Amino acid sequence: MIGEKKYQFGLIGCGNIGCAIANGLIKYGNLSAEKICASETDARKSERFKQLFNIEILPHNILARNSRFILLAVKPKDIPQLCSEISQFLDDSSIIISVAAGITIESLHGFFGKRMPVVRMMPNLAIENGKGIIGYCWENVDSDALKELIEIFSRVSFCFPVKEQDMFLITAVAGSGPGFLFYLAEIIHLYLRERKFDEETARKITAALFEGTGLMLALSNQTPSALKERVCSPGGTTLAGLERMQKENIKKILIDAFDAALKRAVELSEYNGTHTHGGHNE
Repeated sequence: MIGEKKYQFGLIGCGNIGCAIANGLIKYGNLSAEKICASETDARKSERFKQLFNIEILPHNILARNSRFILLAVKPKDIPQLCSEISQFLDDSSIIISVAAGITIESLHGFFGKRMPVVRMMPNLAIENGKGIIGYCWENVDSDALKELIEIFSRVSFCFPVKEQDMFLITAVAGSGPGFLFYLAEIIHLYLRERKFDEETARKITAALFEGTGLMLALSNQTPSALKERVCSPGGTTLAGLERMQKENIKKILIDAFDAALKRAVELSEYNGTHTHGGHNE
């Protein structure tokens, strides 16, 4: 139940992830724009957000006072000041959702100056099309409220609980993973363009490769390794390409890329003055 709050969600931050979340919830999550408000200090971003989603734009304090779930979608460096600004406008029914990489629950309590109900989420941009991934952990959140929240986000993402210390790993894999896959898509797209395929055809071939392969993986109970073997024929074209990938140690390159993202997630946490050990689920 929303109770006396006018809005179910108050979204602070109208950048890339804020737009992705709003688009996903409205278009794929069965949540009406009237149940969401937003706040943004950048006038250009807030105007664009208003035009895209017809969501009411409010000052931080009014949003905080009138929203049940308050979603912090600003840069990690801006979280301490934001929490300080809105803390006095929160009440016992307010629930904080943070999607800021590297900011622990314990740190958020410190920034608010009180132990708020907090859910940490790490969504990725695919949430905007209802196909996201969200790892989450929480503290001091009522079980009914948490159930309601996860039911909403499960309409637009694969949601799964994690220990807070694993949020760095989720940031690296789920958060950065799309960027790595887009880079692979960029290479395939460029390969086709350089061989005289037109822009639209090259893009559609690339997109269909990822969509079709992802769907096979999603609908099959087989491992990626087993599905890979289904594509291979002895002495065939796929095997020739895979052998070259193995020779160039593509596996190590990708693992190193994820490790680099993981390391950076931890560094960002330390840079923002948070603790890498975390709270617990309760």
